[in-house]
Amino acid sequence: MQQKEIYLKNYWSLFLDFINVFADLTYNNIPLPILANFYQHLDQTLKEEMTKPDFKKYLSRKSLDNTQIQAQFERWLNPLKLPSKTKPSQGKVLLNFDYLRFSQNSYSHFSPKETVIFARFDKKDHLGIPIHCIKHYSVDVQQIIDKLVKKANGIFSSVNTHPVYNNQYLKTSFINKIPLMVEQIAAVSRYFDKNPISCIIVGTTEDLISRILTIIAASKGIPSICLQHGILGGPEAYLPVFSTKVAVYGQYEKDWYIERGLPENRIAITGHPRFDDIFIQNHLPRTDFQKKYNLNPQKKYVLLATQPGNILLWSKLIEILAKQREIEVIIKPHPWELSRGPDRMAVYELYSNKYQSVKLILKKGVNLYDILANVDIVVVNLSTAGLEAMMFRKPLFILSDMPFDYYDKMKDFTSSSPTKLAQLITRFFKDYRLQQLAHNKISEFLTYAYPQNMSAVSLLKEINKLIKT
Repeated sequence: MQQKEIYLKNYWSLFLDFINVFADLTYNNIPLPILANFYQHLDQTLKEEMTKPDFKKYLSRKSLDNTQIQAQFERWLNPLKLPSKTKPSQGKVLLNFDYLRFSQNSYSHFSPKETVIFARFDKKDHLGIPIHCIKHYSVDVQQIIDKLVKKANGIFSSVNTHPVYNNQYLKTSFINKIPLMVEQIAAVSRYFDKNPISCIIVGTTEDLISRILTIIAASKGIPSICLQHGILGGPEAYLPVFSTKVAVYGQYEKDWYIERGLPENRIAITGHPRFDDIFIQNHLPRTDFQKKYNLNPQKKYVLLATQPGNILLWSKLIEILAKQREIEVIIKPHPWELSRGPDRMAVYELYSNKYQSVKLILKKGVNLYDILANVDIVVVNLSTAGLEAMMFRKPLFILSDMPFDYYDKMKDFTSSSPTKLAQLITRFFKDYRLQQLAHNKISEFLTYAYPQNMSAVSLLKEINKLIKT
């Protein structure tokens, strides 16, 4: 069993134990530990310990199969739900703005008369849809917070011989989160008391407000849908499921959730509305694209959509491709690299200064789809940009030294060796059979992983079904 698999088995058992130990910490009947984005409370030392098989001696559940994961969390979530037959018959659809990742076109599918946007910022509307700001529903809960913090400290003290609960990082980070948990529970509860809502849409339930929205909505019989905010990398970000339904990209995710115990009737294949722009928007003409990024019109363009990870792999690939006369390399760093990785930017800048054929795109807010529409090949690690590239029918190559079965159907175009991948890319431009194979693999992949073009239409159908059920 690989370390990652051992870690995940221990993770789910530990999270459930944590909820059980701190279950008496409740506000409005909601156990606060279930609101924890638990992996964020684990420091690196503890995570490393969790990769060891003997870590299970600290757990009440020595073994937890994947198929049991969601069911074990439902033991805590089900008591918080009101039967759906008692749900409100009227109300507006609520879109939680944070992490929704809607484009302007996505919002155009929602009627301003039947929709509200729930947000942290205070404005009258967004693209004509009224905004309800959470700040307007704040409640003074300081006394409650003080009591709960004191109670939490007491529980930690009572279990301080346990090597996990004695971890100072876990203790500090969780206790520091309690005030925000209580404040947001109070504000969201007050919001639902004052506003009739028929269904809520969230972009993720990693986010605390989104998690609270789905739980309190369920307590009032209001259905919810959680969109898929990226390809399923870390399972900790996608489980447990708090919403009535999850709206996923394709069959891959449906199978993934079923394997982890989520009933099939809680999964809808809708895609994500933000990808609709790929199919309906006009993108930057190639001549304008060449002029904007100072590209040689006689060359082929290879986009490297990098991610935080092994910079040595990317560096080696850039170095090899930069020396190919027929290629220009475009580096589009991940937003996390732009905001948190000045050292990585220095590496990329080194190559862009050294080679005229290497172009580095550093501006935030650059339209990725304008780039994807105009490049000839895309190289990713384990990024959603790979899926988007295939929606543009662009040949996809994957540079990865980690196992990740999402892109298994593209294994003919995958390598952990920058040298071998560069050779494959160079060969691709001259090999018709390889080009045809790529075309066929893309079609096969999309049929399984993203079978629809207009996601917003599919999502609206799911919303209407939930409201009318």
